[in-house]
Amino acid sequence: MGDRVILHSDINCCYASIEHLHHPELAGKPLAVGGDPEARHGIVLTADYIAKKYGVKTGMALWQAKQVCPDITFVSPRMDLYLRFSRMAHEIYAEYTDRQEPYGIDECWLDVTGSSSLKGDGLLIAQEISRRMKSELGITVSVGVSFNKIFAKLGSDYKKPDAITTMYKSEFKQKAWSLPVADLLYVGKSTNRKLALFGIKTIGDLARADEDVLNSHLGKMGSILWSFANGYDDSPVKLENTHAPIKSVGNSTTTPKDLVCDEDVKIVLYILYQILYIVRIQIFLYIDLFCLLHIVQNLWLVFLLSFHMSVSQGRCSY
Repeated sequence: MGDRVILHSDINCCYASIEHLHHPELAGKPLAVGGDPEARHGIVLTADYIAKKYGVKTGMALWQAKQVCPDITFVSPRMDLYLRFSRMAHEIYAEYTDRQEPYGIDECWLDVTGSSSLKGDGLLIAQEISRRMKSELGITVSVGVSFNKIFAKLGSDYKKPDAITTMYKSEFKQKAWSLPVADLLYVGKSTNRKLALFGIKTIGDLARADEDVLNSHLGKMGSILWSFANGYDDSPVKLENTHAPIKSVGNSTTTPKDLVCDEDVKIVLYILYQILYIVRIQIFLYIDLFCLLHIVQNLWLVFLLSFHMSVSQGRCSY
């Protein structure tokens, strides 16, 4: 049996790229998608490549992004718009395979093994998808082509934007083993620090490490990461519209002003609970996502109104 053909498609700077399509006047200018810059709450969800060159990073507070890039323009997120583009991208993917496994709104694994005889090899399919995303949606993707999910993902991260990188069995050691071990999927900051203590700095170091030593310090994750580094990932790409079970659901927010009295705390907790309750209903009853977003937006407006009424009626002072 031959190798699988797995692609990983990643929309470049997804939210920012879509916003640039709708704001042609901002072409060539740094842009970031985040919260309301006039309010206190808000972080950078994504930034375009111009802003990234100045040091703007995902997760950075808006005021911090403004410090490193004074000319940046902030745009409030429009999740309904991004979801619409994500769905259109998946419609393109569906012409090549029904084995699509989303990894967030902007990324997706595709198992095109069964399509190769009709559509061409993985590289040709990746090139066609890349071309169609540009011509039909106006956005670019980086695509990794490999024999498993781990190295397909690594391939899409290897070069950006608008690039295609192969990570075949015959070449993954040459291309991947010299990369920082933190580039490997599931190696987070904490794991990266632990590996550094053993002198493991690259993916190749991890692949050549003693598996038993890794297990003794990282538990079963040690064997998993060792296997990934050596190309032993055989996890399947899930069928379209199937999802892993959700084990927990949380909710949080940053309020526009400090909470200095019990009344405001109660309002915030109540709204967070209501939103979480609606999300749980959506999960178990499969309410349409756009309907869910509308409900959450309305609840948030109720919170803001109640919060400001609390202030104006003198129940709290600032």
